[in-house]
Amino acid sequence: MKTFNQEDLEQTIKDYTNLLYRLCFMTIKNDQDTKDILQETFIKYMKKAPSFSSEEHKKAWLIKVSQNKCKDFLRFHNRHKHVSIEEAGDVSYTYQNAAENDKEEFELLWNLAPKYRSIIILHYVEGYSMEEVADLLGITLAAARKRLQRARSYVKTEYDKEKNNG
Repeated sequence: MKTFNQEDLEQTIKDYTNLLYRLCFMTIKNDQDTKDILQETFIKYMKKAPSFSSEEHKKAWLIKVSQNKCKDFLRFHNRHKHVSIEEAGDVSYTYQNAAENDKEEFELLWNLAPKYRSIIILHYVEGYSMEEVADLLGITLAAARKRLQRARSYVKTEYDKEKNNG
């Protein structure tokens, strides 16, 4: 453990906010809740003041913490279900602002279960190997590969349906 460093915290927030926001938003689907999770992630970073062997280790730690916070959030909300008008508005706003050619892919990703969205985003968007994805999500390599296979199958099936209907 190292002592808390204000400059390090500011630089970490600057470097990783966008990445963590994208990952969390695709899981949580709500701007304000995603921002709350990011805040909690950076608070934990500030309180723990962990030492890292490399910048990649730091990035992996932040992703792991944010994904665990997302899981906790979803677990809580699955027990206390409701959908507010504000949440429905956030989804619509994000979709409307997506680039026209990205809307189809956005919809396919959006309809994936959170555990499959995480795999797709970490592997294809962020470029992590399957071993790294498994480690980040705290699952076995076999489970990560199976989730990726199921996510690909779902996306392909849905894409084929849209293609045949369009």
